[in-house]
Amino acid sequence: MSQQHIRCTLSLLASLIAAIPLTAAEAQSAESATPSAEVATADSLPKLPARDSLRPRFISVRYDQGKAFKTNDFMKENGTKLGYQAMAVKYGFGQPGNSWEHLAHHKGYNGIGFYVAHFDDARFGNPISLFAFHGGNLIEFSQRAHLQYEWNFGYSTEWRHYDAFHSPDNITIGSRENFHIGANLFLEWQFTRHFDLKVGAGLTHFSNAARNLPNKGMNLFSPMVELAYRWDDPSYTFGNLSTQQVRDLYGLNRPAEFGAYHPRRFKHQLNIVISHRQKYMDTTGTGLPNEYYDHDFRVLGLSYAPMVIPCDKFAYGPSLDVVYDESNNATVRRERNTTDGYVYDRLLLGSVSDRFQVGLSMKGELKLPYFTYFGQLGYDLKHADDATSRLYQILGVEGNVTRRLFFTAGIRSIRFSKAQFCYWSIGYNIM
Repeated sequence: MSQQHIRCTLSLLASLIAAIPLTAAEAQSAESATPSAEVATADSLPKLPARDSLRPRFISVRYDQGKAFKTNDFMKENGTKLGYQAMAVKYGFGQPGNSWEHLAHHKGYNGIGFYVAHFDDARFGNPISLFAFHGGNLIEFSQRAHLQYEWNFGYSTEWRHYDAFHSPDNITIGSRENFHIGANLFLEWQFTRHFDLKVGAGLTHFSNAARNLPNKGMNLFSPMVELAYRWDDPSYTFGNLSTQQVRDLYGLNRPAEFGAYHPRRFKHQLNIVISHRQKYMDTTGTGLPNEYYDHDFRVLGLSYAPMVIPCDKFAYGPSLDVVYDESNNATVRRERNTTDGYVYDRLLLGSVSDRFQVGLSMKGELKLPYFTYFGQLGYDLKHADDATSRLYQILGVEGNVTRRLFFTAGIRSIRFSKAQFCYWSIGYNIM
């Protein structure tokens, strides 16, 4: 047999042997003997603790020191002191580290806080506030350094406010109780396993949203520093793995993982509004001393919004807004009653048709764990009150009671600055 025939025969035998499937033991032995690049798999990840133990929690203390903006005549007075200092104590928590929400919402967190402020001008008092907050990462410079945002929304009290006898010039704060709204930007450094430091600045707004007049509101700016103690931080469980590696290896990008949470493509939203407001009144020639007439006008509303849901974070669509506002075209004057001879302040409401306004707006929602932030920009098609603008804006937050039922707190304003009224409402999503 020639050498060529021998080589052909050996080549054929080698091919046949290679085609025979290996047993499990042989395959394992061959795999261990063959050098290859190390490939990360789910088995190579650190073992996950129970889901609840992965929920990051923290307590923190924040210190603010800043000044108020000169946004009205009272704040512009030479004698008004603008400086203030504040302390806040916060408790917060995030989503479980092995959940899709933890990564989809950029390691977002929520919580409650208690805020105490001291103003250099004693005419504002020393208000306190209980507030809810939400924050998250905007940029991750490294595993321990981040640029973060945070929103605050709460209820404040113990303000010194406008009084016709004791503080007639204080048109900034109109009531003892006011809303607390804040927006902060931080640089966060997690310098140990349990401690992190935040340094940043924030804007804070206090007003009662026209529930009591006058109500020019107060706007503050302050640098701030915050020290937090945290525990059960999943960042340490994952070690040096990147966010994308965690997503891939735990299947967090797969549709099956999102299936239980991802909303449907469309929803129909109904919302019922119940509120009240006060209004600056034209008192020229009426005998009344000023435009701050102390009367609560009822406000009722109904809205319908068919909304598109393109992904798990956003929704948008048109909204039809019907509002019943008793203050529309209302007038007031001081008048003598011919029956008993006494002088009274007489309020005259506008016609029933004048009290209704119908608007069309575009609504957008940003869905986050536990809360949904929304905004609307609209125009009144039916509008009877010539003293106000047809163009309106609404900002608010929704909290889910069930998957379909939710409550809302919002503020409706005109000219992007003047609050008409704040409201509470209850809504229902038809999906």
